[in-house]
Amino acid sequence: MVKRIIYPLLILLSLSGCFYSVYSNSYPYLKKIRVMAFENRSSEFALGDLMLTGLNKEIRNDGRLKLVTRDQDCALEGSINTFSESVYSYDAANQVQDYQVQMVLSVSFTDLINNKVLYENKNLTLTELYAIAEGGTAKFKTKEEAIDEIITKLYQTVLQNSLESW
Repeated sequence: MVKRIIYPLLILLSLSGCFYSVYSNSYPYLKKIRVMAFENRSSEFALGDLMLTGLNKEIRNDGRLKLVTRDQDCALEGSINTFSESVYSYDAANQVQDYQVQMVLSVSFTDLINNKVLYENKNLTLTELYAIAEGGTAKFKTKEEAIDEIITKLYQTVLQNSLESW
């Protein structure tokens, strides 16, 4: 009988604990963001659309900024300068195991209220691996997964160097 009362009470108490967030925002007045379509200067078709969709998804998941199309407080824009895919590793039989995807980007994050560029990098290089063979060591199994991870890394890099800067 005691277990029927104590266990639910303990669960209820643990769920009602305080919520703590480790997110910081050096610019608390920045609440609305517009992500401009990235110009795709690479030969990889539809990469600009993937970048826009992926960044919008990252912003929604993060929750610190609200996506808008007008009356924005800040803007994220850039271009995909190059995209390359190269062999990264071989197995003992000289068969390809892993590929490396690399993107070189030009990106800027601007505070439109104070008309100030908070982060800019004209030569940001991001890489990720994907495996095509069973013995591959890469974390991802497809090129699409590797590209998605590069987009996540881009978003994290921009946020760490702008909103989260100390």
